[in-house]
Amino acid sequence: MSGQSIPARRRADLSQHFIKNSALAASLVAQTSISAEDLVIEIGPGQGVLTQQLASRCKRLVAIEIDDRMARVLCSQFSDAPQVRIVQGDFLRYELPDQTYKVFANIPFSRTAAIVRRLVDAASPPLDAYLVVQREAAERFCGAPYAGEALQSLLIKPWWQAEIVRRLQRTDFAPPPKVTPVMLWLARRTRPLVSDSQADLYRRFVASAFGQGGATVRQCLRRIFTSRQLGRLARELRFDGGAPPSALTFDQWLGLFRYHSSSSGQHVRIGKPASASRRLKA
Repeated sequence: MSGQSIPARRRADLSQHFIKNSALAASLVAQTSISAEDLVIEIGPGQGVLTQQLASRCKRLVAIEIDDRMARVLCSQFSDAPQVRIVQGDFLRYELPDQTYKVFANIPFSRTAAIVRRLVDAASPPLDAYLVVQREAAERFCGAPYAGEALQSLLIKPWWQAEIVRRLQRTDFAPPPKVTPVMLWLARRTRPLVSDSQADLYRRFVASAFGQGGATVRQCLRRIFTSRQLGRLARELRFDGGAPPSALTFDQWLGLFRYHSSSSGQHVRIGKPASASRRLKA
């Protein structure tokens, strides 16, 4: 690889914050499951600090950079690295591979929701995704134990495990972001907790419950269950009907859905699936 460096310039509209230290980049990559057998997609390589570490660890690397100026310099920087392919373009429009792959990205914070949605909703999703994102956004996707369950966390947990695996310092980036960054790990479940045939029903159920605007679980679910059913479910699943919906665990929400989807429990027709932008808006 050439030793050419990239000027620390950025497009403000992309919320770019570059990792400054190659040692930190190496540490972050070493913390992942990425190995010498993997195809890796990097979203937003920017100055190439992470790209260099990923290239030395994986079999093939596709780095997708939306900034045409940076993409040109990256092409020159990695011109002698045949395992690296630099793509100038928008990741949200990039056709994802139909083979096993992993993702690593220090993504623009302003595009977090759209990028996560693109990954988790893909016909061929990654095996693992490691994303440097704003802490508050990561907590919404993780839910418990970092925060109460949110619509965002409930919509991905049947198919993904979500965990914050690294807390970073603002000073690790140039320019320093105004928010606290973390590394979010999304791991695709080998056995989904909701079947493909019930995926849309599950999404409608969760979106409908959270979309009622009720301050309590009872208020949110009163259009889906009868008072008698809610009382029984509260006892069996051990939740307080007067608690806020975020107080219920994912397992309790899953139990509610399974009762609803059973022949005895499904007595109310719920609405259409929430739109992608509504479902995972962060």
